[in-house]
Amino acid sequence: KIYSKKIEKNGNGYVFMEAEESEDMWHAYNLISIGDYVRTSTLRKVVNESSTGSTTSKRVRLKLKISVEKTDFDTESCVLRLSGRNIEESPHVKKGAYHTLDLELHNKFSIEKSLWDSIHFQRLSEASDPLKKADISAVVLSAGLAHVCLVTNHLTLTRARIEINIPRKRAGNSGHSKAMKKFYEAVYRAVLEKID
Repeated sequence: KIYSKKIEKNGNGYVFMEAEESEDMWHAYNLISIGDYVRTSTLRKVVNESSTGSTTSKRVRLKLKISVEKTDFDTESCVLRLSGRNIEESPHVKKGAYHTLDLELHNKFSIEKSLWDSIHFQRLSEASDPLKKADISAVVLSAGLAHVCLVTNHLTLTRARIEINIPRKRAGNSGHSKAMKKFYEAVYRAVLEKID
């Protein structure tokens, strides 16, 4: 979801947005480049030293703006990690200090670029228009192993993984058929729970 954007005629500007679903995080990952500035709310461990020399630490929520030097997208947990130097002085973080921002679903953040090009505008349009998103559900099966997946235009998300040990077929032994029935029931429950 895009809350606001201000982009000058020379291509310089920012977009203030929020990732509402997993595919939005994928779009954010593809929008953010090394050298961009990203601002969001984050937690930082702050250590205070008293006059006696004892130290106490606490986690403080604050807004930081970093110059992105490294990006990493974890598709399983749907977290985009951005590492870089803080570019604005704050009471708890010095200018130039390294920090890693974790962008998660429903976190508001801004991306500032020196040049927004047509590919960036196309990606913003795709991310903000729900009609351009096509979702397909898929179940990939083998004996005792199943993956329940959601396939979108840009990303395949594993919504559930089911693994059950299936004994071999043997004459007079009903363990195989019971295990297969249990496996298919687990897959069916996963589809009902994980796919809307």
